[in-house]
Amino acid sequence: MEQKKQAGNSQLIKALEPYLYLLPVLLLFGIFTFYPLIRTIVMSLSAVNSMGIVVKFTGLSNFANLFSTGQFWKDLVTTVKLSVILVPLEIITGVLLALLADRRDRKKGNPIRVIFALPMSVSYACGSLIWLFIFNPTTGLMNHLLGRHVDWIGDANNALLMIVITTCWLTAGMNFVYAISGLQSVPDELYECSRLEGAGYLQTLCHITLPMISPTLFYLLIINTINAFQTFTQIRLMTQGGPGGSTHVLAYSIYDSAFISNRWGNACAQSVIFFLILLVISVLQFRFERKGVFYQ
Repeated sequence: MEQKKQAGNSQLIKALEPYLYLLPVLLLFGIFTFYPLIRTIVMSLSAVNSMGIVVKFTGLSNFANLFSTGQFWKDLVTTVKLSVILVPLEIITGVLLALLADRRDRKKGNPIRVIFALPMSVSYACGSLIWLFIFNPTTGLMNHLLGRHVDWIGDANNALLMIVITTCWLTAGMNFVYAISGLQSVPDELYECSRLEGAGYLQTLCHITLPMISPTLFYLLIINTINAFQTFTQIRLMTQGGPGGSTHVLAYSIYDSAFISNRWGNACAQSVIFFLILLVISVLQFRFERKGVFYQ
C-alpha cells in the first residue's frame, strides 16, 4: 500500500514538473499581460471615474459612444493611411540596404552592415527629437538641403510625411538586420546556376533572391504592420496629433483619452478595438501566407 502511494506521488511530481519550470514565465505573463488585458476589457464595459476606479457596469455604452463620434473614425482612417504608406517603405528600405551590404566576403561587408544597423542603437525618443530639429522650418537641415522653406510641423500633409520619414529611419536598422540575415541564408549554388544560365541581376533578384527570402519578408510585413499601427512616440514628441488632427492616430488617441482627458472607459474601449483590429490583420496575413511565402 505504501509503495503504491509513493508511486502515485512520484507520478504526480513528474506530471507537475514541466508546469513548475513554466511557473515564473506564467507569473510574469499573468501580471504584465493577462491581468492588464482582462482589466482593460472590464473597464471598457464599465463607467470609470477620473481616478481609474470602476464605478458601475454599463455594458457596451462606451463602444456605442465611441462609434457615434466622428473622431474615432477619423483617427482610424489616419492610422490606416499612415500604415499603408509606412509599411512598404520600411520593408523596401530594409531590403535595399541589405542588397547593398550583401557581400559574401564578410570582412569587407562588416563595416557597411554596422553603418546600416546604427539606427537600432538610437531610441525612438532621441531619434524623434533629432529629426524634429532636422525638420525645423527655420533652422532645420532638411529645408537647407532642399533650398526652400517647407512648414513641416504646421502643414497637415507635411506633418504626416515627417512622421513617415522619421519612422522609416528609426526602423531601418531592424529591417536591415532581418533582411541581411535572410539574404545570407540563400545558397550560393543558386546564384552560380543563374550566372551559368545567363540571367541578369533583375532576373536573379525577382526569381531567386526575393522568393528565397519570402519568409523573412512575411515576418517583416507582420512586425512592421503592428509597429505602424502602434506609432506613438514620434507623434507624441513631434506633432502631438496635430496640426488639425492630421497625425492623431489611434495609439495617440488612447493616450489622449486616458492620460489627458481622464476618460478611462473611452480609452479602454479604444484599446479593445485596437487589439481586435491588429488581431484581424494578423489572422488575414497568415491566411494568405501560403500564396506568397516559399519555405526552403
